[in-house]
Amino acid sequence: MKTKFGILGCGGIAHRFAAALRLSESGELYAAAARDEARAREFIGRFGGQKAYGSYLDLILDPEVEIVYISLVHSMHYEAAKLCVEHGKPVICEKPFFISEKEAIALTELAHKKGVLVMEAMWTRCLPAFRKAKAWAQSGAIGEIKLIDAAFCFNFPYDPHHRLFNPETAGGALLDAGVYPYEFITGILGEAPSEIKAVARSTPNGVDEAVVMALRFESGALASAVTSVGVKASETAHIYGTKGSITVHRFLRSRKCELLNGDDEVIDSFTDDQEEGFVYEIEHVVDLYRRGETESSLIPLRDSVDFARAADIIRAQCGLM
Repeated sequence: MKTKFGILGCGGIAHRFAAALRLSESGELYAAAARDEARAREFIGRFGGQKAYGSYLDLILDPEVEIVYISLVHSMHYEAAKLCVEHGKPVICEKPFFISEKEAIALTELAHKKGVLVMEAMWTRCLPAFRKAKAWAQSGAIGEIKLIDAAFCFNFPYDPHHRLFNPETAGGALLDAGVYPYEFITGILGEAPSEIKAVARSTPNGVDEAVVMALRFESGALASAVTSVGVKASETAHIYGTKGSITVHRFLRSRKCELLNGDDEVIDSFTDDQEEGFVYEIEHVVDLYRRGETESSLIPLRDSVDFARAADIIRAQCGLM
């Protein structure tokens, strides 16, 4: 029997998640909810689910729904996740899970109190290529890690009415895209930064169009996390150590990583054939659910809380909305 998912929100990322469910060996689409029930019915018709709702609460209360996937705009994540947890429903929420540290702490404490499985949908942490790169890094294969760089940038035409640039929907590069390089870096190192310095460029309506983050860690590592929604840049990430380096090709959706020695010679490599990386996070959250776990070791809640804290710091430093 496959585990039944209910999806809140029927936008673009929900379409991708539902398509990935079709490839999953352990999960399946059961229900979808949208403010417009007709949109939910269309979504279910397209992806093969059974129930369509015009109310998020009605989906959460459906006893057949075993895990809720939240794909709503950023500003709605907290309230939707809180509703799930209050009703004892396991939840996987799109990144960034939270838009402030206050939200993050409140929801995390509630989840721990209720004993409910809660996980940020940071699918890149579940990719075999990421896990291989992390294993190399933590094994000492490149010596002491000194420097990491990662960037996720894309070019989207400025439109103050689009959710990406709308302050009311928590738009901006930092939350929408910056969470990826930041959590790539903290995931590889297994620690939160002790110091954050950032600069930003804003759009005419005051939303961040680009952010450059400099991070310092207690381990001694330094890192650069770059994000922009106004220009496209390379997604290849690098991890540099005293004895070599690791290259993670297209880290956001990586299917390949390479281990290099001190002379920049490739001494080991890893390649994954799975084209749809969302499948890995689906299999992971289902495994957690079936084992009765309440938190992921790959995407621990402390890391989601840490990014929320970092976002607060960065917005304050850069005078962002």
